[in-house]
Amino acid sequence: MSEGSKLAVEVVSFKAMDRNSLKGFVTVRIPAMRLTIRDCTVHESHGKRWVGLPSKAQIGRDQELVRKDGKIQYAAVFEFDSKAVGDAFSAAVLRALDARVDGAAA
Repeated sequence: MSEGSKLAVEVVSFKAMDRNSLKGFVTVRIPAMRLTIRDCTVHESHGKRWVGLPSKAQIGRDQELVRKDGKIQYAAVFEFDSKAVGDAFSAAVLRALDARVDGAAA
């Protein structure tokens, strides 16, 4: 795949949640790759929105959740090669989510 190519992104489902910047979880499908990514996070803060890839809670050597200042720490499961690619993915998911919401209201 060339660097300039784009993949279509579909929103399969969205579960709303309102906790600080977290607005919900979205399941995304990339048909060309036959890939479904569950539990991507949707955030909004200071007039900006973004989508994050799923992560997992960190577990320490003592088999307990790792906490910092009382908050569970998470580790990346997936990552993009660059911020630009991650931003493009986020924008594509948000467009698909907005289209899905707008289509549901019609």
